[in-house]
Amino acid sequence: MTSAHSERQPTPPSDTSDDEIDYYQLLGVSYTATRSEITRAYRAAMKQSHPDRHHLAERAAAEEYAKRLNRAFTTLSRPESRRAYDATIKVRIVQDQIMSQYFGGFGMPGSADPYDDRLRHQPTAADRQNQRINDRNAMVSILIVFAGATLAVVVLLVLWSVVGTILGRIF
Repeated sequence: MTSAHSERQPTPPSDTSDDEIDYYQLLGVSYTATRSEITRAYRAAMKQSHPDRHHLAERAAAEEYAKRLNRAFTTLSRPESRRAYDATIKVRIVQDQIMSQYFGGFGMPGSADPYDDRLRHQPTAADRQNQRINDRNAMVSILIVFAGATLAVVVLLVLWSVVGTILGRIF
């Protein structure tokens, strides 16, 4: 065996279902890759990870990885199946983008955002200034609501005690 064992691509975890695998990431191509780019990436990946190039102990994992590569290539190389696949992953990608916005880019456990670098722009000085102003306005709003609720509770307690005192003297 050659030194290709140390250079091969990592195999995805065996508990990952095919629905969770992104075929584009598996092949290492962009979402706008042409058929020839997909074919080139598939051949390169298969050269590195073909089961015959692995020791007997690693062969089962390599076979599973090769099956996933074959499935990815078959799906992405046919226009009809690629359109159908793109439609299915579009929902997941949009959901991941939305969740990464809500969690501030921390991402979800076990997920990688393939669009992260391309969709997020580096904030400019004006963006940072606007964010500080928005944060300050939000904090002021929260303080006003909290102070108003606290004041309302204090006023109600004072009224309750005054009414209780008045009613106690009358009766």
